[in-house]
Amino acid sequence: MSASVIARIAKVVPLAVIAAVGVTACGPADNGAPAAASAPVSTPAAVSVTPGAGAVPALPAAPTPEAPSTAPTAAPTAAETPAAVTGATSAVKAGTKPAAAKPAAKPAAGRPAEKPSAAPKPSAPAQSGGNGIGITFTGLDEGRQIELNDLVSFSVTWKNNDATGTRSVAPVVATQQYEGAPCGRMVAMADGTLERKDASGWKKLDKLSQGSGMDYVINRNDGAFTLAAGESRTIEYRMRLSLANSPGRIAIEADAPVPNSADYRGMAKAVVNASVVDHHGPAVTGVSSGSRTVGTTPSEFGLVVSAPEGTANLHPVVAVSAADELGAADVTLEVLVGGAWKPVELKQDCTGLIAVAPTGLEVNRWGDSVEYAFRIAVRKAPLHGDVEVLVGAQSNGHQAARWNPFGTLDR
Repeated sequence: MSASVIARIAKVVPLAVIAAVGVTACGPADNGAPAAASAPVSTPAAVSVTPGAGAVPALPAAPTPEAPSTAPTAAPTAAETPAAVTGATSAVKAGTKPAAAKPAAKPAAGRPAEKPSAAPKPSAPAQSGGNGIGITFTGLDEGRQIELNDLVSFSVTWKNNDATGTRSVAPVVATQQYEGAPCGRMVAMADGTLERKDASGWKKLDKLSQGSGMDYVINRNDGAFTLAAGESRTIEYRMRLSLANSPGRIAIEADAPVPNSADYRGMAKAVVNASVVDHHGPAVTGVSSGSRTVGTTPSEFGLVVSAPEGTANLHPVVAVSAADELGAADVTLEVLVGGAWKPVELKQDCTGLIAVAPTGLEVNRWGDSVEYAFRIAVRKAPLHGDVEVLVGAQSNGHQAARWNPFGTLDR
């Protein structure tokens, strides 16, 4: 590829374009700021809870004049300190243009800085509530960096802020829809696991992420409990986001639905916003193209990939989509190998067509970076929408963010 081609940096498309759909469970994507909890009339000490040890409490959800019910007893725990915020909170974000490739070793564009903060900096836990149920996160602070494939432990406290009466709670925790999900064509659900600590140990929950409706809270009676006026319950959780995800922004939500109720309009909730990072994954820079269109005449494009753990298992990735109108037989994709163009197989996935080219396609090596050159042509222009091309890479199971080398495409 010519130097002029490599020099042209394309417009970037949002990560949500390439996120994907593996399952079809449901839930809202509410990123609203949580409200501050009002001070209760009385403040009994918070009590650690082990869900699943008893029957589901009965309604009502609203305060009643009756005497407070007897809560399950458990040893009081010391006040918990929010986990320290480690590292910078930058993440790969849609709309950020990748920097041109440089021979010198520098942090790749669009990747978070790896320098950790000098010392732990505790911050106030996220809260929600007021009159009714207040919800507080501990150990998962606003702006936290979450490394892919790391086990993240945190706790959530539900508190009855009413002066009198009891409230029943079916505790729910889930991530909101995620821009870095492996499949987001319809619903961008984060891939991974969520566990809750019960009396018998850690229990894997069946949902980590919300979808497009309220499935994630419907009939969530397992672990439900009743809170007397001013009483608190704390539950421990741990979460792991798999390597199938890409870096991005994520929100973790805790809710307080009433057991056996289908009315969620007044449900208390709290949200913590975090950044998902991957310091072991490859980074794409130097994205360029020889034209701004994809048509029946082959159009060349290229990218440079930096792999922090070496290039031995590095694979360039090219994804193509065109409003469901193009199949593999309608697209010709080739890669430059040893001065000759070689065909690359395209296969259907949840977002369209994708090609994961084999290793050994390097055009030029710059230290730990590899330059790749491709060209693409379509047999016919789609009738609806544009042909979108996204380039990225994978290495040892880690995914790079993907970029559009053609910018805004014209038919």
